[in-house]
Amino acid sequence: MKTISDGEANDPDARDARRSALGCDSEGERSSAGEVKLGWGEAAGVAELGFGCAGLGFGCAGLGFGCAGLGFGCAALMGRVGRKESLAALGAAYEAGIRFFDSARSYGYGEAEALLGEFLRGRRSEVVISTKFGVLPAAAGPMSAARRLKPLVRGLLHVAPGARRWLQGPLAAQRSSGHFSVADLHASLEASLRSLRTDYVDVLSLHEPPPSVLERGELFVALQDLVAAGKVRWVGVAAEPEAIESALATRPAGLRYLQFPCNLFSLGLGQRLVGRAAGDLIAIANHPFGGPAGVAEGKRLLRLLAAAPATPAELREKLRPADDAVLADVVLNLVTGGLGIPTVVASMLHMEHLRANLAAMRNSRFESKELSWLLEAILSTQAAARAPES
Repeated sequence: MKTISDGEANDPDARDARRSALGCDSEGERSSAGEVKLGWGEAAGVAELGFGCAGLGFGCAGLGFGCAGLGFGCAALMGRVGRKESLAALGAAYEAGIRFFDSARSYGYGEAEALLGEFLRGRRSEVVISTKFGVLPAAAGPMSAARRLKPLVRGLLHVAPGARRWLQGPLAAQRSSGHFSVADLHASLEASLRSLRTDYVDVLSLHEPPPSVLERGELFVALQDLVAAGKVRWVGVAAEPEAIESALATRPAGLRYLQFPCNLFSLGLGQRLVGRAAGDLIAIANHPFGGPAGVAEGKRLLRLLAAAPATPAELREKLRPADDAVLADVVLNLVTGGLGIPTVVASMLHMEHLRANLAAMRNSRFESKELSWLLEAILSTQAAARAPES
């Protein structure tokens, strides 16, 4: 998919630092082939790759982000990677034309928003900032457990990415969920605005709310007051599909934006949610690769499709490598082009991840008819697997 960017080059020293950025994305996903030749800072390499953001509107449905594209997920900033690597990743994404940055109060043990605000100083009018409230980092301090353990955790994940599943419990304990009172809303937003160095956010979402929270009229009245005051432009819900289903059922006043995980194994659910949201709500996808397990299963699915006699011969050849670049191409284009979701949020802390994702969005190897065939085949396979035996 081609998009238009208003990206601009940064200074050479910063560019060199970005090239040396190391790390893995928030889902520990890919070392991609990076087929596209991106000359960072070169007009030809930047002009077609990111967000146009004309007027920072959603463009589609009159709400406006402008165009389909990639968003940068900030969940791993100052968490899985440190300050230098985090700034390098932000710089590379911005230089490549990405203009949607998705954060939350809890990201990076409470430090991601401040780093994002620092990076975006002088660039605020050119970007869309999405953040969230309702989940807080655990009480922070110079000697908090989260701060002490971060270097150890980063080192462990670097040498043993598979250790992530054993760390999920201890890491989850470093945050506190369920803060959805009106007082919590105001306190969280003010903290976010200070950290982000701005006087407004484009999107403020409830972060993983239980269904009961979506029925609190006073909370959504307070959110609409913040919109009227100019501190928030759009109100959203960022959660698992079950909570999104509740949001679609209750339709809280002022709700404009939904963000939920969508990958190869939840395309049917994503299709249903997008269909129900059509008209007055914008749907944004996150976690498009489903973590390390999702990447492995996704590649296995591509290999199965490449070997299936029913798959058209030319499509089989394109799928056959079943590598990182092919997976990125299939996933991102099925979610955006196939389901009609305008933006996919992904953490892209490694340069190869950024390159592969941009290459997929800029110049897919698949024709539209091939993507349509893949979408139908995957949905049919998943539906058959769910059907009860007769």
